[in-house]
Amino acid sequence: MFPTASEAVVNRGFIPTLPDELSVTAGDRIRVLAQYDDAWALCVNGRGEQGMVPQECLNRPVAANQADWRNAGRTSSLVSDGRHY
Repeated sequence: MFPTASEAVVNRGFIPTLPDELSVTAGDRIRVLAQYDDAWALCVNGRGEQGMVPQECLNRPVAANQADWRNAGRTSSLVSDGRHY
C-alpha cells in the first residue's frame, strides 16, 4: 500500500462488481486514500462512501517533489498487514 490522501478527478466511470468497490462517474472529484500495486486505489467520494477504484479511472497530477509510486517496494492490497515484497 502506498498512502497518498490526495485528490483525483475521475476520467472515466466505473461500475462496481464487488461490494468493496466504489461507483464513480467521469468528472467526480474523489480523495485517494491509498494505492496498490495491483492497479487499484482506495478512495472516498464527497458523500463519504469509500471503496476500491481502478487507478486507470483516475487523473491525478504528480507533484514535482512526489516520487513515482511505481518505483516503490511492492505491496499487495490482498495483504492487510502492510508487508512489502
